[in-house]
Amino acid sequence: MAKNPNTALPNQHKFITAITGGGKTQAIKNLVKASKRAVFWDPDNDHNCKHFADKQAFINALKLVMSRGGRIGWNGDDDETTFEWFMMCVWAALDGTKLLDVIVEEAADVGLKQSMPKWTGKVWRRARKYGGVLIVGTQRVQEVPKAFITQAGETYIGIQRANDQHYIKRQTGLKPELMGALDPLNFYKVVKDSFEKVTFKYIG
Repeated sequence: MAKNPNTALPNQHKFITAITGGGKTQAIKNLVKASKRAVFWDPDNDHNCKHFADKQAFINALKLVMSRGGRIGWNGDDDETTFEWFMMCVWAALDGTKLLDVIVEEAADVGLKQSMPKWTGKVWRRARKYGGVLIVGTQRVQEVPKAFITQAGETYIGIQRANDQHYIKRQTGLKPELMGALDPLNFYKVVKDSFEKVTFKYIG
């Protein structure tokens, strides 16, 4: 059970989206490279962390991350039920006296609908005051809950397909022609009503 709530903590949730080859995973790597505590939903082993496919071993490792720091990832079953279990583990580990980055690679692949399931919704809506920073990436922006793009503290928009450009414009106000002109590793950082073009470095 999450403990030690701190309502003074800001909303640091981040949402990152770009087409294949647009640099989404590289953007995530840049955003979390200084993390003291990080847990990854990482079925494709994209990130530099100690991976686990055994549930009890993962739970034990997450406890150590919270007490000592470190980076771990889940690369076992990647179905919807396992993702909810992953989020339940995250919620149980949260402690408002310690920040924990929670990275979800390719959120569209775990079957999230507009109405999030119990533990995913709880982490997204309530983890902030318990030190949880959810960092969600996807190539398919219209297949994940709209709340990811509208309620994140920071949204990073990379190269997009034409139909996704217009969807993102409706949610953020970012002009489609700006998205279409982006190169890989270039993103627009959206914070409330402001837009800033940023370039991420390649991290192997």
